Amino acid sequence: MNRVPPDRIGSGPRCGNCKNIIEVPREPVQGKAASFDRDVSYWPETLLVMFWSSWCLYCKIYDPYVTDLARENACQLKVLKVDIEAEAYLAQRLQVTKTPTFLVYKNGVFAVRMDGAPKEKGEFVTWIDNLLKYTSY
Repeated sequence: MNRVPPDRIGSGPRCGNCKNIIEVPREPVQGKAASFDRDVSYWPETLLVMFWSSWCLYCKIYDPYVTDLARENACQLKVLKVDIEAEAYLAQRLQVTKTPTFLVYKNGVFAVRMDGAPKEKGEFVTWIDNLLKYTSY
């Protein structure tokens, strides 16, 4: 497994095996039903999936928090944002009935889910930090 130090993200790090450039997203990526399973199974670290909707107040509040998390933890955390209106099939398949809903996968395996959002940003950040620190591979 490739591990890229945060200070090397922008320098085009290469895979130790195949020598291809490793693409490390530094912003949330738009999640699509067509690529969801591949996105989950091929990301070797923590994957945070945020299901959101344009009319959801908490989604609007949490959007910048999630973007900051993606930027600050680019080597450890990939963020997918899934619009439940555009990707209704995926939301239904994963039984997402409220927004925001957060799903976390570790090494392609479902780890934990949060339906709704905590009232405080700090509680959410602590939840993510604990997932990044204490979930073993």
